[in-house]
Amino acid sequence: MVEAMMLAYISDPDRQARSAVKRWLRRMAGAAVVALSGMTGPVMAAEAGPTSEINVSDDWEIAVFLCTPSADGCHKRYATAKQRRDVETFLKGTPEVTEVRFVSRAAAYASFRQEFAGQKKVLASVRAKDMPESFRVRASGAADRTRIALLANRRPGVGLAVDQAKHHVDALLTPEISVFLCMKKSTDRPACLHGRGKASKSAVTVKERKAIVAVIERVPGLKSYVYEDQRTAYRNFAKEFADNKALLAATRVSDMPVSYRLSMRPKADTEAPSRRLARMPGVSEVYDVRCLFLEARLWSEYGLQKLGSQKCG
Repeated sequence: MVEAMMLAYISDPDRQARSAVKRWLRRMAGAAVVALSGMTGPVMAAEAGPTSEINVSDDWEIAVFLCTPSADGCHKRYATAKQRRDVETFLKGTPEVTEVRFVSRAAAYASFRQEFAGQKKVLASVRAKDMPESFRVRASGAADRTRIALLANRRPGVGLAVDQAKHHVDALLTPEISVFLCMKKSTDRPACLHGRGKASKSAVTVKERKAIVAVIERVPGLKSYVYEDQRTAYRNFAKEFADNKALLAATRVSDMPVSYRLSMRPKADTEAPSRRLARMPGVSEVYDVRCLFLEARLWSEYGLQKLGSQKCG
């Protein structure tokens, strides 16, 4: 769901630009509260409990998740015992690697249930057999971590390798909702193409925008909201990638989405207003940032993929 959301708002065919805009949207969709790189303060369990076998610290590891039937490229199979041994041998034989630690499926599942205790929908969405086994790798300061992760990803039996120094997920500071509006280029968004009368296939109209704002202003638990037009979005994008001249040259103001960003109170219900806004004419997509944060967390720390939106809540 996260990847599909990002790609939906990129119209530039240049592959480098698409990739960078995707990364930028991931960071901006949550107004910088969903961080996949360069920040500190990782998520901890809501309540104190026994020490987890999955470390959460500033000494970031490379997590090498083994295949499960739901993992991409694993052909609906678990990693075999031989593949697990071969991956371990490869990791321990890599010169820059200083420590390799195995985390069993049972240990990972216990850590997951500890972290998300009290979140019934999240717990119900993951079964013990869904949880991949993994190796947690520490490397020397001079190590080429990207190379280690890439090579690990290519090993038979590996579903995903994540360098948590680059792709860790920080604490969600405040719940937010991102409401993306229909644009002239929203030709692949069903909500923009149908059910809007004469406005179908066009950008959001003034009438639609007024109706959307009226609903936003009545959302229970709303702290504040802002409208981000394409120029504002592009300025933020340009600041983010100021040192990449080629990328900036390949990206246009018209590639940026327009949206409303809603900041919610900590315990506010974000699901109901997200559903309500998603049904409104002129709205292309609505994303509950709490869900994006959760999906990114499950991906980077537990190697879980393709669990769908039913886990939010």
